[in-house]
Amino acid sequence: MSQIPDSAASARQFGAVGDGRTDDTAALQKALDSGQRTIHVPAGVYVIRRTLLIGSDTTLSLDKGAVVRLGDGAAAAAGGDCFLIRSRDVENGNENITVDGGVWDGNCAKNPRGEEHAKDSYGGVGMSFVQVRKLTVRNVTMRNNESFAIRVGEVDRFLIENVLLNHTVIRPNQDGIHVGGFSENGVIRNISAKGAGVPNDDMVALNADDDVTRHFNRGMKLGPIRNILVEDISAEDAYTFVRLLSNTAPIRDITIRKIRGGCRMYCLNLNRWRFPKGRGNIANVLVEDVKVAKNPGNGLPLIPVTLSVRNMRIRNFVRTDHDDKAKTLLIDDSIDVELSVDIRRAEKE
Repeated sequence: MSQIPDSAASARQFGAVGDGRTDDTAALQKALDSGQRTIHVPAGVYVIRRTLLIGSDTTLSLDKGAVVRLGDGAAAAAGGDCFLIRSRDVENGNENITVDGGVWDGNCAKNPRGEEHAKDSYGGVGMSFVQVRKLTVRNVTMRNNESFAIRVGEVDRFLIENVLLNHTVIRPNQDGIHVGGFSENGVIRNISAKGAGVPNDDMVALNADDDVTRHFNRGMKLGPIRNILVEDISAEDAYTFVRLLSNTAPIRDITIRKIRGGCRMYCLNLNRWRFPKGRGNIANVLVEDVKVAKNPGNGLPLIPVTLSVRNMRIRNFVRTDHDDKAKTLLIDDSIDVELSVDIRRAEKE
C-alpha cells in the first residue's frame, strides 16, 4: 500500500466508526465531500447502505484491515444505482480518482440481485467507474460481489492492479475486471483469484459490444476498446481468464501476458456469443507467456475463436494438463481469422 501523506484526513474525523454495526455511509460520504485530496480509512468494518460517490482529484486510501461492507438488505432499499463505490459524475466525467487498499465486501448472501432487465433492480456490481480520466484502483480485495467486482466504461488512462478476488459465496456473472466501450490506454495487472469456482465468470472481460440493458451493465456503452495491457493473471479454478467480445465495435492493440493456473471453461474466449456468424472486429492482439490447465469436466476448448480477428499472435502458450477430450484451440473456419500460434503441451512427469 502506498504511503499515506501527512495531509490526509481520517474518516474518523468525520464520524466514521468502523465497528461493523454502525451505518457509516453518511460519515464516509462526508469525508469524500470534504474537499480533502486524500481520505484515510483506518482498520475496521464500515457498514454502508448507499453507494459511496468519489469525485475528481480524490484519493481514498484504506488500511489493509479496513473493510467496506454493504449492509444486509441495503441493495433492495437503494435500488438500481447501488454499488459499494462509484465515480460521482457519470454524465460530465471525473478525473484523477484513486482507490487504494481495503476489502470491499458486497455481502451478496444478504443482497441478492433483482430482475435482470428491470429499471431499478440491483445489479450486484462492486465498484463502478464511468467517464473517468486517470483512474487508479489498486491493492484491493473484492469479496462476495453479486456480479462484477470492478466495472469500468468510458475510461482513459487507467490502472487496475493488485486485486484479489476472494468470494466465499459463488454467483453467476462474477466477473473480476469488466471493461466496457470507449475505454482506452489501460493497464490491468496482478489480478488473482482464491478458491474453487472463483471467479464464476470472466476474470478480465474486454467487452466492446455487450447487452447494456442488463442490470449489471446499466450505464455502460457499446464502443471501441483500445490499447490495453493485461498481465499477471492467476487463479486455481477460473471460469474464464480473459474474454474479448466484439460485434461491430473495434477491439484494438491488446497485449495479454503471463496467465497462470487452471480454468473450467476457457483460457481465452473469443466466441461470438449471441452475434451472427462472421461478426467481430478485433485486431492486433498479442498473447504470450501462458501456462494453464483445463480443469476436467466439460470438454470445451481452451481457446475458441468464432469472431473475426486480424493479426492475433499467440506465443509461448503451454498447456499443463493432458486431457485429450478438450481441444486447445478451436477456430470456426467460416470466419475471417488471421492468427499465428506457438502452442505446446508440457511434458508428462
